[in-house]
Amino acid sequence: MIINRAANPTSVAQGKGLFTHVVEVDNATVSKTVYISGQVAWNASGDVVGAGDLRAQFVQVYENLRSLVAHAGGTLADVVQLRTYLTSRELLQAFVAIRNDLYPTLFPNREYPTNTLLIVGGLVDPALLLEVEAVAVM
Repeated sequence: MIINRAANPTSVAQGKGLFTHVVEVDNATVSKTVYISGQVAWNASGDVVGAGDLRAQFVQVYENLRSLVAHAGGTLADVVQLRTYLTSRELLQAFVAIRNDLYPTLFPNREYPTNTLLIVGGLVDPALLLEVEAVAVM
C-alpha cells in the first residue's frame, strides 16, 4: 500500500486530535481508494451546526463528506462504504426518515454505499448527535 497524500483541507474543521481527514491510497492497476475520518456537524470554523437538530447535523455531516471526497477528486457517487454512529437509539427512527428523504438527492443514481450503523454512548462533543466515516473508490 502506497499512501500518496494525506490532507486536512481547510474546507472542514481542523482535527481536535492526532488524525488526518483524508488519506488517498493509489492502486495504479485498479483505482484510488480514499479513507475519510468520521465527520460530525462542525462547519469549517469548528462550530457545531444544528445543536439538537438531527436533520441539520445530517446535512452538515454529508456536506463535509462531499467536500472531502471532492478534495480527493471525486463525488459522493464514489463513496462505497459508510460507518454511521448515532448517540441514541431514540434517534434511529428520525435518522432513517432523514436518510430516506435526503439520500435520493445525495446519491441521484440510487446506488447507495454500504453502511454500518452503530449506537454509541456519545461523541467528542455532547452537542453532536451523529458521526459518519467513509471510504471512496475512484
